[in-house]
Order: sequence, then structure tokens, then C-alpha cells
Amino acid sequence: MNERNDQRRDAAFEAFYARTAPALWGFVSRTCGDAALADDIVQETFIRYLNNVRDEMPERQRKAFAYKIASRLLTDSFRKKKTVSLETVKERASEILSPGVRDALSPDLGRLFKSLPARDRTLLWLAYAEGYSHSEIAEIIGLRAGSIKVLLFRLRRSFAASLREIGYHPEEIS
Repeated sequence: MNERNDQRRDAAFEAFYARTAPALWGFVSRTCGDAALADDIVQETFIRYLNNVRDEMPERQRKAFAYKIASRLLTDSFRKKKTVSLETVKERASEILSPGVRDALSPDLGRLFKSLPARDRTLLWLAYAEGYSHSEIAEIIGLRAGSIKVLLFRLRRSFAASLREIGYHPEEIS
């Protein structure tokens, strides 16, 4: 009977991994800008996930738990390495903006994204690329949902002000 339960758990994990790993890897690689580091972080994330997850957790909660582990591993990695590559910034810009706007803003956005602290890059990614709610981001990062809302508001306002300083008007871009 135990062997059958283990097989079911293994099959459930494999299915969860297949659904979650590609998006998690995308989040990690775009946040850290290093595919090899992303591979390591995703692998370590699922090792820690297996050691700590409860089978009865709903899928969305288990996914958020995996992102929380990855975010903490990213934070640890950023403490060791505090820069992001310009290629990563350009890749993010190409995913978010239309081609004409992207080409016009590319060098400036590159500098702005590069200047963002790791936490801010993580907040933006989780909110706008992954579509997590404030409460889900709060759980992943380990802050209160109200704090996430305020941080994202301030980050958007600061980013828009930085663009205005260099001659762009963000409200015209979107």
C-alpha cells in the first residue's frame, strides 16, 4: 500500500513539475539574467519544495510556494552578485514594449532596469509578467500584501519619474 501511495505522489509531483518548471525557470532566468544560475536555482527550488510541501495544498498555493523558494534563492544569489546583464534588460523590454517604442527606449530602459535593486525586479516580474496578486506576491516574498501594493505603486511612480527625467513621458508609451 505504501508503494502505491509513493507512486501516486511521484506521478503527482512529475505532473506538477511539468506544469510549473518552465514558467518558474523563465521567472528565475529573466530575474537573474543567467541561464546556468537559473538551472541551479530551479533545481534547488524543487529539492526544497519536495522536502517541505504538503500534499493537501491546492495547486495555486503549491506553485506560489515554489516561487517563494525561488525568490529566496534569488535573493541569496543577488547578495553575492548585484548586477544584471544588459542583455537581460533588453530581453525584458522586448517582451513588454511594442517594437517602435522598444527601439526608441532600449538604451535608456537598459540603464534604468540595470539600476533597479533585485527586490524591485522581482516585484515587477511577479506582478506584471506572472500576474500574481498582491497577497500572493506578499506570501512569496515574505511581506504584507499592503506593503506590496505600496511598493509597486512607488516603483511605478519612481520609474515613470526616471523616464521623464531623460525626456520620455511614460503615460504616452502605454
